[in-house]
Amino acid sequence: MEKNYIILTDSTSDLSPELRSRFEIDDYLEGLISTPEEENLNATLEAEDDAYFDDFYKKLKANPKGYKTAAIGFGNSRDKIKKWLEAGKDILIVLISGGMSASYKICSQISKELLVDYPERKILILDSRRYSLGVGMLAIKASMYRKEGLTIEENFKKLEDEKECLHQMGPIDDLYYVASKGRISNAKAFFGTVFGIKPMGDFSPVGMVQPLGKVNGIEKTYKATIEYMKKTIKNPHDQIIFVSQALRRKEAIKLGEMIKAEFKPKDVIITNIYPSSGINCGPGLFVAFYFGTRITDLSYEKSVFNEISKNL
Repeated sequence: MEKNYIILTDSTSDLSPELRSRFEIDDYLEGLISTPEEENLNATLEAEDDAYFDDFYKKLKANPKGYKTAAIGFGNSRDKIKKWLEAGKDILIVLISGGMSASYKICSQISKELLVDYPERKILILDSRRYSLGVGMLAIKASMYRKEGLTIEENFKKLEDEKECLHQMGPIDDLYYVASKGRISNAKAFFGTVFGIKPMGDFSPVGMVQPLGKVNGIEKTYKATIEYMKKTIKNPHDQIIFVSQALRRKEAIKLGEMIKAEFKPKDVIITNIYPSSGINCGPGLFVAFYFGTRITDLSYEKSVFNEISKNL
């Protein structure tokens, strides 16, 4: 069946070529990366070899200040969007949180300019208020809703509602990366690297990462993640749950197996975090992304995590 509108995301979505093909994501907009060698590169989602990711994170760990990211490029993104408009397609775009990146503002400006020349077309842009597979999962949802026959407006409306129910949970080794890149809320109380202490957090209502507490030791993070998910997940049997990792593949696989055993979802998919997201979260991260309760001002989420941490 011919697609009556196109679904685009961006390079922070961490959707590999295999995942984009499997879930029928039409294309993505590329951000920019600068390296310690002062190269300016397009941030792509084409690599699939695990060795590529391991090598990248080892280099990032050795030189965390040498890598930087930038939002989607105006010219390249405009050309890509225009191509679909010229083909007679409307476009639904799912982007990284506007609180973390200027991509939403840039895309809105591109849309405003192009619709002058294509007034009969529609471009709807979703500020996901998420990053990494949080963005990717909403793009996947959009594709599923399109397949079910939802119009572009109906699809956008459902995504606006469901993004408030998209959680992450898992440990990170070092908050330096997310704090130094402005991706985290209220970092001061949690800032710094203490051996064995693993900060754990969820998404905030405004689209930042919010630390909820700390766990002592990697083994306890598995139980903390599962217990937090028990309190916040909804309809797990109907979900595909993603576990994304940065130099924590073994741990991500173990967490994935625990999620399968506990919640019996449709599938659990382990994914690599691409450089566009990884530069801003750093190595030593593995987190589960799933749909559940509507995220509050985080008072409920903090109380849940505090209760869990007391019983670890």
